[in-house]
Amino acid sequence: MGKLGYHNSGMRIFVAGATGAIGKPLVSRLVSEGHEVFGMTRSKEKSLQMRSMGATPIFGDALDATSLCEAVHLCQPEVVIEMLTALPKEYTPQSMHDAEAQNQKLWVVGGANLQNAAESAGVRRYILQSSTFWYAPGSGLATEATPFALDPSLPIAASANIYADQEHRVLGEKKHRRCSTTFRIFLWTWDMV
Repeated sequence: MGKLGYHNSGMRIFVAGATGAIGKPLVSRLVSEGHEVFGMTRSKEKSLQMRSMGATPIFGDALDATSLCEAVHLCQPEVVIEMLTALPKEYTPQSMHDAEAQNQKLWVVGGANLQNAAESAGVRRYILQSSTFWYAPGSGLATEATPFALDPSLPIAASANIYADQEHRVLGEKKHRRCSTTFRIFLWTWDMV
């Protein structure tokens, strides 16, 4: 039995974005639940982090479709989790602004490359990290049915459109052999607690 109380035979899971703020705790949890985890990284330093967490580091670059495809095929995962981001180490308005273009390129191009690699490797389950940051304004609590803020007059519409397109890429084109899903991350600050 896994720590969550269900039978766990362990799956082979490829995590792209394994060394990010959400990726690291995800990898740790998956390893602790008995899964064989492959964490994609571009650096030797972060590959050591992956090893120390019990995961197998896989060198790859989501923007290089050929090497990414080779990496996914090498691992033969049952599940691929897309957690790709290119965020700065320090979150200041300027650093976030400077990282925006590369981050969006990673979401759009890197995400499509990863999904194509997963499909070509016969991966049956594909999970995309999405976000709740881009919901349309409204009253009450938002749900999965709450639409993204796609109204062009809203300042977040461009990013909201990218997330909507990413979800459509994964969910809107169901393949006959793949089970796809998204999960929307909600981030809070300690001021909200």
